[in-house]
Amino acid sequence: MSGQQTLQQRLHSALDNPNQPFALLTTVRVKDKAAGDRLEAAMQTVVEKSRQEAGNITYHVNRDANDSTIFYLYDRWNSIDAVDFHEQTEYFKAGLVVLKEVLAEPPTTTIMQIAY
Repeated sequence: MSGQQTLQQRLHSALDNPNQPFALLTTVRVKDKAAGDRLEAAMQTVVEKSRQEAGNITYHVNRDANDSTIFYLYDRWNSIDAVDFHEQTEYFKAGLVVLKEVLAEPPTTTIMQIAY
């Protein structure tokens, strides 16, 4: 794990303006269907509370229709600071604990500039 950039470091490298809106697409593969069911249940609270954050534009968790062990998390934020705030919340930290327990492999996150 050492040598890998944090999400915050990646955001600062990828975005010209830390106060510009952007989107994240995270792909998660879990160990099995039961692990996926557990993650889905845990993410319900994360999504509901995240959508109430001032800096969150949208937050969605999607499960692959053909493979129940794959999830796609799509979220849009007003700024890097908004993600920093989000990652400090207790509900995010609780969701992260479950995520780490059910992962089959490290997740991948794509940072996207909003085109329109």
